[in-house]
Amino acid sequence: MNILIVHCHPEKQSFNASLTNIAEKTLTKQGHSVEISDLYAIDFDPVEKAIHYKNRVNNSKFDVLSEQRNAYKTDTLAKDVKEQIEKVKRCDLLILQFPLWWHQQPAMLKGWFDRVFVAGGLYTSKMRYDKGYFKGKKAICSVTSGAPYQMK
Repeated sequence: MNILIVHCHPEKQSFNASLTNIAEKTLTKQGHSVEISDLYAIDFDPVEKAIHYKNRVNNSKFDVLSEQRNAYKTDTLAKDVKEQIEKVKRCDLLILQFPLWWHQQPAMLKGWFDRVFVAGGLYTSKMRYDKGYFKGKKAICSVTSGAPYQMK
């Protein structure tokens, strides 16, 4: 099985990093192919913005959905997004490893969703759930919560 772990934590010695490392070692030992996208290590830009689109549909107004749809259709998505999409396409199982911050995923991971799951490409209003692009693939959220003992 091809497994992609999207790791989202800024500290290399964190509990989340330990969980990612253990998952990689365990799954590899079981014969699976494991790839890791460490969003902080690759300095992934989570902010969707007009400069990511070289072949704009409308230069006077930034409409994210239109620009994503056009960039996907014309194969002009930003390099970092293309790389992440290829990783997601290759995987059979996607593991999202992240801490719960302020009752949600870190902004870096939210931005990864915003930029990688492009409109008109990986999803459309008709391509969702059992009719979606990733039908048959699996995903797991491995989420940590709480705080170090010293923070009480």
